[in-house]
Amino acid sequence: MNQFSSHEIVVIFTALALMLGAAKAFGELFRRLHMPQVVGELLAGFVLGPTVMGRLVPGFYSWVFATGARDSLVIQGLVLLGVVFLLLIAGLEVDLSSVLRQGRSVMWIGACTIVIPFFAGAILPPLLPGLFAESTDTLVLSLFIGTALAITALPVIVKILLDLKLFHSDFGMLVLAAAMVNDFTGWLFFSVIIQITQTGSANLPAILATLGLTAGFAVVILTVLRSIINLALPWIQTRMEWPGGVIVFIITIGLILSALTEALGVHAIFGAFLAGVAIGDSPHLRGHSREIIHQFINNIFAPLFFVSIGLGLDLAADFNPLLTLALIALAFAGKMLGALAGGALSGMRFRDTLPVGSAMSARGAMEVIIASFARHYGVIGDKTYAAIVIMAMATTLAAGPLVRFLMKRPKGLSLADLIDRRSFVSWLSSRDVNECIAELSGAAALRTGLEAADITRMVMEREALMSTGLGESIAVPHARTDAIERPVVIAGRSREGIDFNAPDGLPAQLIFLILTPAADQDGQIQVLAQISTIFSDERVKRLALQAKGYIEFNAALQQAGAKDKKP
Repeated sequence: MNQFSSHEIVVIFTALALMLGAAKAFGELFRRLHMPQVVGELLAGFVLGPTVMGRLVPGFYSWVFATGARDSLVIQGLVLLGVVFLLLIAGLEVDLSSVLRQGRSVMWIGACTIVIPFFAGAILPPLLPGLFAESTDTLVLSLFIGTALAITALPVIVKILLDLKLFHSDFGMLVLAAAMVNDFTGWLFFSVIIQITQTGSANLPAILATLGLTAGFAVVILTVLRSIINLALPWIQTRMEWPGGVIVFIITIGLILSALTEALGVHAIFGAFLAGVAIGDSPHLRGHSREIIHQFINNIFAPLFFVSIGLGLDLAADFNPLLTLALIALAFAGKMLGALAGGALSGMRFRDTLPVGSAMSARGAMEVIIASFARHYGVIGDKTYAAIVIMAMATTLAAGPLVRFLMKRPKGLSLADLIDRRSFVSWLSSRDVNECIAELSGAAALRTGLEAADITRMVMEREALMSTGLGESIAVPHARTDAIERPVVIAGRSREGIDFNAPDGLPAQLIFLILTPAADQDGQIQVLAQISTIFSDERVKRLALQAKGYIEFNAALQQAGAKDKKP
């Protein structure tokens, strides 16, 4: 057996400890500053790499990171696992059924936010060849830059929507679905670029043939394998230890498909992404299971990859300010113009499309991943790579504040004002989601004059797109309708709790059924944001659950509202 020497073991463990420790420290700092953790993890790599440590303590840097062949192979293997697992959980975020059910707004915005940024990026190398002096194949470079600007970062968008209390709103659903279309198409294109680079065949017939074969493989995975997974998951969840059985099953499928796509000439990362999509689309995969897998990967494997980016990049030597600014400007302009065009074609209001484009401007981890592989295959050089990494960080940092700024609206009625005696069901008799929504719809029918069955149908249709369980024992089933002119909120409590498939796995004890006018997207967002903010305070939640009736329940809401208004 060819064992590692004592020196190699010390170096490997020291390097991994520094990478994980620095990633967590910087990531936690950025989290506390209400900024994406991935940016902190990337900065940790620059601090440990040649940009900072390589200049300040070159001897220590060389000892730890400029290691021998076998030492590097171990770390590179773990970094590759990090990339594969990142694409696996990115795929888990994609719900194809949800995309298909949401109609023309999603398809138009999804298509336009791919096509416009793609062509904006693709024409940049021929127009300004001096910016890309390191690259020789202009066609492949153009295809890559176009793909890099077309893709978005679904995990970052999820985090932005959660932070802004928009995740469960119709706006959030629209952005998520359009981002799913972007990501799926972007990874399909990128897999084609990798194949072209490997085969050296960049003519149009070869590109179309490669695209067709890759798309055909994806169709097989997302139909045949998806059906098999859908049948297997219930069996695994009932007959194996939870959550271990589900986690091992998901990772095993991800690794098998990664190996298969690599063997077929399509890169392993595309197989991991398809595996995530096929598994994540199953209604049998619990929200809590997803959260456990995310925590496992995002806290161990993903940081190793993000830190490795900085270890292999010297920003001081490779920074090209003109190229970086050009990519940042195109990154924002492409998505904003794409959202405006898609919104116009689907009949959306102008002011509602700008936040969509802003949210989809975030590139995050996905941009860094494709740039890393493009650099590996020689499509781009170090200066272009550095510019893309900086662009990914800039768009990730700016997207959230930009959405917050564009979503500012005049405040409407407070939650306490919206819930009167007729809107309060002290204790629900329901045992499951269907019964709960039907029971609350009955109370809503008395408030609105609509048929309870019609309200139930509308809310259940929305629930089918994505669970409205917020977590922490809160659920917000909702719908929009032309039949009302102002928001209606029905509050109900459950002693035992009702399973709304929340990310934390906790049953909902406070359930708010929300109806808002179809044309009033702002009203829905404001109500959802109020509920999320008010009940993030455990004391308010406890008072609401312990209230003996409507008066005490409303007093808890009034108290929370008064607290929020204090400067």
